Amino acid sequence: MIAQLQGIVVEKGPEEAIIDVGGVGYRVFISLLTLEKLPDVGQPCRLLIHTQVREDAFHLYGFSTPEERNLFKFLNNVNGIGPRLALAILSTMTPQVLVTAIVAEDVMALVRVPGIGKKIAQRMVIELKDRLSHLSMEGEQPATVSKSVTPTNKQTLLSALLNLGYKRNEAMQAIQSLPPEALDDISLGIRSALRVLAK
Repeated sequence: MIAQLQGIVVEKGPEEAIIDVGGVGYRVFISLLTLEKLPDVGQPCRLLIHTQVREDAFHLYGFSTPEERNLFKFLNNVNGIGPRLALAILSTMTPQVLVTAIVAEDVMALVRVPGIGKKIAQRMVIELKDRLSHLSMEGEQPATVSKSVTPTNKQTLLSALLNLGYKRNEAMQAIQSLPPEALDDISLGIRSALRVLAK
């Protein structure tokens, strides 16, 4: 199993990156959190890898920190959450906020993630609360829906566009032009912003 890749960034985008290791290009699925930390194309990088092997597929999932990779593994083991949804969760909530929401049983915060309904959110709490409780920071406030959800998404969208090579002012203009529903869904927001920037 591949546990780590160290090479050169060949391509990067909101959902995946290609890393050249010794002349071989590895396609790695990543979260927006990891995208923010990836260096520019042509620069060296190191990614921690979770390898998933199936009869018809061999997929690599890359992470910038051990904490994010560990959370991905926990999420991937929850019934109803596959690897792509696990990445979507980590693209929407930082590891710290995610752990706090699960430990605090804040189902309303979890259902803000695209693709997460109430049943899956409740299952996340039931299956992961005890396993993640030792990771929660003492005194941290529980994540809630009402506290800065949209501003956080705006910051994530901005970071994603900057990492794709757009200038800050044009990225901000594109984000400001988006309808509210695009800001509630990171993936939709990125696609919408890219369409605006392509005009």
